[in-house]
Amino acid sequence: MRKRPIGQILVEKNEISEAELAAALAEQERTGLRLGQILIETGRISWLALARAIAEQVLDIQDVEPAPAAQPPAVPPAAAPAAAVPPPVALPPIPTPFVPPPPTFPVPVPVAVPVAPPPARVAPELIHDPEIKLHSVEALLKERQRAFIELVTTTETLRMKVAHLEEIIEERDRELTKLRVARAAS
Repeated sequence: MRKRPIGQILVEKNEISEAELAAALAEQERTGLRLGQILIETGRISWLALARAIAEQVLDIQDVEPAPAAQPPAVPPAAAPAAAVPPPVALPPIPTPFVPPPPTFPVPVPVAVPVAPPPARVAPELIHDPEIKLHSVEALLKERQRAFIELVTTTETLRMKVAHLEEIIEERDRELTKLRVARAAS
């Protein structure tokens, strides 16, 4: 499963130009820093633009469906000797018994438990070492990215569950309508 690069998504969204992407990729090659970090630190994109590009990348990966299996090439009639292969024998079809589908019930959704507010914050210590600051910022970025991807995944899951429940409601409405019509006709 191939994911689209963040840089390509940002160019498609007109957040950066091809030249800015090329410059950032050269900087990434030189320093080893992440592309998003380089683009944000140089002021070419915002946090929001990077978050949206990451979300689009994640959704692209989830939307990718496997390609259908390739069909074996058909053997031309001239290549297959007719006398070597006996004709297939037609067998009567085997009847399949009717099995009614299992009833579907709404899936219970857990209720969110209220969370106690965090304790009062203590004044942060100033960090003077740039290396420690960098690692601290990287850790915050990773945590925000993880939280954002989790939020996108949860949102997509909830959307699918709501769509499923709406289908169930529509099916039940159709059944009720049929029953009302049958009752009115009798």
